[in-house]
Amino acid sequence: MRGPVQIISFSCFLFSVTFVQGQECFGEDITYENTQPVVNVSYADGETVNVNCMTGYIGFYTLQCKNGQWLTFIARRCSRKKCGHPGETPNGYFKLIEGRDYTFGAMVDYTCKTGYEMTSRINRRHCRIKGWDNSVPVCEEVRCPVIHTDGEVTASGNTKEGTYGDAIHFECVSSDKKLDGNSVIYCTENGVWSGPVPQCIVTCQLELTEPEVIKTIPWGKTVFKAGETVGIICSGKNRVFNKQETFTCTNNGKWDYKPTCEESRCEVPLNQHVYLPKYYFSGDLNLGAKRSCSCESGYRETAAEATCTRDGWTPKPLCTEIMCDPPTIPNAKIVGSQKSNYKIGSRIEYKCRPGFEPEEPVQITCDSQGQWTGTRQCSDGTCQEQELKNIEILFGYPSTALPYKPGHILVFRCTDDNMRFYGQRAIECLPDGRWNYPYPQCGGKVQCSQPTKNLQFVTLSDEKTEYSNFEILTYTCNKPYNEIPRGVLMCQNGKWNETFDCKSKICPPPPYLQNGDYSIDSTKDEVITAVSYTCQSYYVITKQQDVYKCVDGKWETPPKCLRPCEIDDIVEKYNLQLPTEKVYIRHAEKYTLNCRDGWNTGSELKPYVDVSCSNGNLQIDKSCN
Repeated sequence: MRGPVQIISFSCFLFSVTFVQGQECFGEDITYENTQPVVNVSYADGETVNVNCMTGYIGFYTLQCKNGQWLTFIARRCSRKKCGHPGETPNGYFKLIEGRDYTFGAMVDYTCKTGYEMTSRINRRHCRIKGWDNSVPVCEEVRCPVIHTDGEVTASGNTKEGTYGDAIHFECVSSDKKLDGNSVIYCTENGVWSGPVPQCIVTCQLELTEPEVIKTIPWGKTVFKAGETVGIICSGKNRVFNKQETFTCTNNGKWDYKPTCEESRCEVPLNQHVYLPKYYFSGDLNLGAKRSCSCESGYRETAAEATCTRDGWTPKPLCTEIMCDPPTIPNAKIVGSQKSNYKIGSRIEYKCRPGFEPEEPVQITCDSQGQWTGTRQCSDGTCQEQELKNIEILFGYPSTALPYKPGHILVFRCTDDNMRFYGQRAIECLPDGRWNYPYPQCGGKVQCSQPTKNLQFVTLSDEKTEYSNFEILTYTCNKPYNEIPRGVLMCQNGKWNETFDCKSKICPPPPYLQNGDYSIDSTKDEVITAVSYTCQSYYVITKQQDVYKCVDGKWETPPKCLRPCEIDDIVEKYNLQLPTEKVYIRHAEKYTLNCRDGWNTGSELKPYVDVSCSNGNLQIDKSCN
C-alpha cells in the first residue's frame, strides 16, 4: 500500500459527487524466491495475478490486491524440477559432480570398470527441463588383437578374442630352439598385449668355469642368438686366449671356436737396455695391455708404446745406441778422417774455407740427443738486413749503413710509442754472419687498466678504465692517509711502475688480499689499526688468524687465498666419469669420481677414485683400467 485514501470532489452548477479511490498494488513488491517477474507494474484493488516459477522449477502463486496489499489465495513454493535416477550402466560407475540430488542443473559423469571401455562419445548427462539429456553410456569389454604365430611357436589361451586379464602361453615346437621374448603375455586394460609374440631362435649356451675364464663382455650374459658375439677375458695374471678374443654363435647353435686360455708371452723386458715402467690401460700383461717404452741413458726406443699381443709385445721394444751422424756444414772441411757415426761425447773440429768466417777452427761435440752442439755456420761475415714493420732503427754502431759486418750493433724502437715491443732492443752481428738475436717486432697496444689495489684511499686526477703507454697518472692521498699528500704512477709496457704510496702517522692502509677482502676491527683517529681477512667463495684462507694488526707502523703479514679446482674434461684422460654439472673443490678437499662404463679401479674395496685440490691444481690418484 503506497499511501492514505484520497477524497476527490467535483463541483457542478446543479449537483456535487464525492467517491473513494481504491489503493493500488505494485508488481515489484512480489518477492517470492525462484519466480518469474510479473508483467504489469501496478494492479488495481481487487485484481488477481498468477506468479509462475523460473525455468527448471515447479510451483506457482495466486495473489489478490486488497487495499494496497497482496493477499495469497493459492501458494505452492517453487522448487527444482526432479529428473529421477540418471540410470546405471553395466560394468561402469557414475558420480554426481555438480548440483544437489537429481534435480534441475545436476550433472553426472560415467566411467567404465577396469577392462571395459566406453563406446559412447559423451560420458556426461545433465538434468534439463525435460529430464536427463543424452542416453546412458555403454561400457563394453576391452578386447586385444588376434594372436598370430609362425609354425615354430605354439600359443595356448584365448588367441582370437582375448579380453582384459587373459594370458597367452608360448612354447617352441622344436626343443633345439629357445624363445626369444616372454613366454607369457597378458591382455592389458588398454586393449593391447603386454608384449610382442616371441620367436623361436637358435641359441648358444656359454658355460663359464673357473679358473679358465672370469668375465664376459657383455658382462654376465650366458645365452646368445645366432650371429651374436661374446668377448671373454681369461682369469689370472699372464693368461690369454690361444687364438682369438671374441666368439660368434653360429646358425647351428654352436660356437665358431672353443675358447682356451694359455700363458701370455708378454714379459717386461729387462735386457737390451729396455724397461717398461708405466702402463696406460691395464695393470697386468693380458692381451691389449699397453705400456710406454723407455731406454737407459744413451739409448733411444724404437717405439714410444708397445701392446701385448699373442705373439708378444708389438712393436717389439728395442733400444738403439744414440749416435751422431757425420756433420754437414756448408763451406767447411772436417779436420782429420771422418767416421760413419760418432758416439755421445765425441769431439771433432772443422775449419771454414778461405773467405768465410770464423777463421779459427771450431770444435763441436755429439750430445746425448744425437745432435752436434757448438756448431757455427761458415759465412762471408755479413749479416743480412731484414724487413722492418712497425719498428725502426733508432741508431746503429758504427752506423746504419750496409753491409752489416761482425761487431755491428743496431738499436730499435717502435714507430708508435703505444705499441708493445717484443724482443731485444739491441742486436749484434756475429762473426759467422748471424745476428745474436732475431729482429724485434712491435704490435698491439700497450695499455694499463685502472689501478684497483687500495683505490678507496686515493683520489685519481683522471679516472679512466684504460691508460696509454707512458701516460702519467696523478693521485692524491685521502685523509687521514695523506702524510705523503700526492704521487704519480706511469704506465710502462702494460704495467704501472709503482703502487699507491699513502700512509698516516700511525699506519699505512691494510695490505691488499687477492681474491679476498677485509673488514675493519679497530681504528684510531680514523686510521685502520686492525682488520679481519676473508676469501671469496670456494677460496681457502692460509692462516686461521682472527685479527691482523698494525704494530709500530707495520702490518702483520696477511694470509693468502688458495684457489679452488674445477673438475673438467681432464679427468676423462684417466677414464673417469665427468660430472654432468660444474663441480668445484676447495683447496685440500677431496671429491669421489666413478670410472667410465667398462672401466674399473681394479679394487672391489674401493671402486672409485679420489681427486683432490692443491691451490688450483687437480690431483688425481690413479687411472681406471
